[in-house]
Amino acid sequence: MQKTIVITDLTHMRGEGVCIVGIDQYSQTIRPVLQPPGVLREHLYIEGKLAIRPRAKVRFSLRKVPLKPPHIEDLGFDPKSAIYEGLCTDAEWEEVLKASSFHSVQDIYNGCLQENRWVEPGANTRSLGTVSWVEVISVDLREWSGERRYRILFTDQTGGQYNNITISDLAFRQFCDVEVDHHNSPLSASRHITDLLKNVDRLYLRLGLARPWAPSDGSSNLRCWMQVTGIHTFPDYLGGRSFADFEILPQNSREKSYDVEEIRKKHARAYTKWTKDDDTILRDEYFKGKTVEELADAFQRKQGAIRSRLQRLGLEP
Repeated sequence: MQKTIVITDLTHMRGEGVCIVGIDQYSQTIRPVLQPPGVLREHLYIEGKLAIRPRAKVRFSLRKVPLKPPHIEDLGFDPKSAIYEGLCTDAEWEEVLKASSFHSVQDIYNGCLQENRWVEPGANTRSLGTVSWVEVISVDLREWSGERRYRILFTDQTGGQYNNITISDLAFRQFCDVEVDHHNSPLSASRHITDLLKNVDRLYLRLGLARPWAPSDGSSNLRCWMQVTGIHTFPDYLGGRSFADFEILPQNSREKSYDVEEIRKKHARAYTKWTKDDDTILRDEYFKGKTVEELADAFQRKQGAIRSRLQRLGLEP
């Protein structure tokens, strides 16, 4: 079957392996898969250009494959048939995320999530979903046995707490690596990224289940561990960048790909949290006829942040 899907998740696997997830116009979640060795980074490029990435609309030739619940979203595809159809606008992108959202993490997995961390192989549930209105408590980038680990602690809007959850979002991991190098400290980078995610206007977490594997506690029981497969914010903490934009930087570069401090030299209140007083003043000034440019100057924020806030307040489409 031919189907256009909007790519939501692009996640890190071992070596050159990646996992692709997208959503079609019926809000159906789809995971395009290939026979071993699976989807590789080379499959993300069409005519030499990165095409399969979050926010991209891509037409796939899909076919049914044997399913192993909870991974019921799997569909085979032909990499040579993929057609790039452009990127979503901000409004389109947020509608895609909203359409795949659930009230809570437990709702995604139909109550099958155990210890707030894993699902049994074969469980009668889905493996993918989105939650919004989460509170990020902390991001942890500490190294373990010479390998960096990317973990997050967050709560959903029901108060459920999810601790030490692996982040497999490919672009986020690349972003973190650059931040660690810039700060010369995993701890300092963790604090900076935590602060960044706490202060965005809106944040959506895409959650997924890994393929079954045994825990490191010596148990032989296979489990499908929950992971954060996508971190998407408004405004975009990546500034429109993809994982490939980070890869072209030298490994020892001190340059930050998305330097908030540098932006604040021009926009002093960029990425600070909006208050109720801010919203009241913004409404008043907007109804007085102030332009986005004038509002940006007055609030010492970027014009994109002003537009985003106006949209959230229902003042602009």
